[in-house]
Amino acid sequence: MRTRIIHRLQRFWRTTDGNASLEAVIFIPLMLAILTALFSFHDAFRYKALNVKAAFTISDALSRETDPIDDAYLDGMVSTLEFLTRSEGPYSMRVSMVRWNKWKDAYRIDWSKTRGDFDRLRNRDLPSIEDQLPNLLHNERVIVVETLTEYSPPFDVPGLDTQELFYNFAFTRPRFAPKLVWTDG
Repeated sequence: MRTRIIHRLQRFWRTTDGNASLEAVIFIPLMLAILTALFSFHDAFRYKALNVKAAFTISDALSRETDPIDDAYLDGMVSTLEFLTRSEGPYSMRVSMVRWNKWKDAYRIDWSKTRGDFDRLRNRDLPSIEDQLPNLLHNERVIVVETLTEYSPPFDVPGLDTQELFYNFAFTRPRFAPKLVWTDG
């Protein structure tokens, strides 16, 4: 009896009938899961790259301004962010003029304006972003642009299964003027 069972098990092990269909049943769902995950991760990295480029484009455009900017200009920059990222989610942006004060050994805010979910940047908030700011000379200024957009992945993939917010931080020195001026009127 024992040898019969061993003989049948060996015969079953050596039989190759039906292997292709069994492999297809196992590997097709696995391959589809891998392809959807790869597509979702590729799309997330593509969207992140679009957001980074949009933040630097807006920062560069602001750095070239010699005239004062106002609410209409900032609204136009949000429209530019929307156009460049081609997202359906809400858009948030914060533009701040930051300068270095050598005597106080600290960064200071000249002005900060927001659109969307951001709060205005205040002097007390600067230590949280201080490590991202460049070394500056006394009273030298940089334009800080922060953007926030929402991303929904095309497929539910672990790690991308929630709506994520893509935050970007860009700074640029004013090019043709010592600082970027804000006007309320």
